[in-house]
Amino acid sequence: TDDSTARAANIARTLLCTTMFFVYPMESFVCRHVCVVTLFRGRDAHDGDDATVLARKDRRIILTVVLYTIALIPALICKDLGNVLSVTGAIGGSCLSYIGPGCCYLAVHGEDFKRLMNNHWSRLKKPPANTEKASRTSVQKKFT
Repeated sequence: TDDSTARAANIARTLLCTTMFFVYPMESFVCRHVCVVTLFRGRDAHDGDDATVLARKDRRIILTVVLYTIALIPALICKDLGNVLSVTGAIGGSCLSYIGPGCCYLAVHGEDFKRLMNNHWSRLKKPPANTEKASRTSVQKKFT
């Protein structure tokens, strides 16, 4: 049974490696696209002039090498990625548990929330009418 278990584990490792081989370029593509748009033209790239910003091969090659290197360095330096994965999991879990419910609430009740905030901030911006006069009369009453 040890030989069959080892064979099954090797098959599973091979399948995982194959999956990562095909998934990593897709993730890199998304990151590279965001970096090109953010670093070189910002939102103008998505206003119809997408091809001129993204078509420059030198930018794509440089960013691909930089992103690959940034991803490769921690993998080469760290012998045990357990600590890296635990920090990443803690950050992701915190975002899901603290930021996620608020985003869900805004997705469902967004218009009500905007109306409530507009009412709240409009009251804070405008002082109530006759505040100065009311404060003078209360001060006068104290001293008379």
